[in-house]
Amino acid sequence: MARLIAGAALAVLLLPALAWSQGKALATAETNWKATAELYECKRKQGVLTVKVRFKATADTKIELPHNQTYVVDVGAGKKYEILRDSDKNAIATRSEHYGDRALVYLKSGETFTAWWKFPAPPASTTQVTVSLPGCEPFEDVPISDVR
Repeated sequence: MARLIAGAALAVLLLPALAWSQGKALATAETNWKATAELYECKRKQGVLTVKVRFKATADTKIELPHNQTYVVDVGAGKKYEILRDSDKNAIATRSEHYGDRALVYLKSGETFTAWWKFPAPPASTTQVTVSLPGCEPFEDVPISDVR
């Protein structure tokens, strides 16, 4: 029984570190919050581009991501892609209940938060994009991986 409790306690302590280490970062950026942003997924599948970013707080902070300020740019084609929306005009992305068209989270130092967004996919000839999130430096030259 003591081993089980010790194992559970160790798992709880290691979960934040494991969450941060999942998926190799394709790009990192500084933010206007007390957090670092790591873009770790940019996948194109069936006409949809999915982008995932992990934020790690360096101090207690609030992260706010309005969806109307989040987009992907195909620099070569000079085309901007905004977030996909459902039939009710809700963003197909991480959302916070009661905060409207945005993701909003409060983090303590060392905590992480993962956010994701869905965009129309650029054509197959586009192999990298720039991802722009409010409050962050742009993630430039992010490689797109294709999923069949």
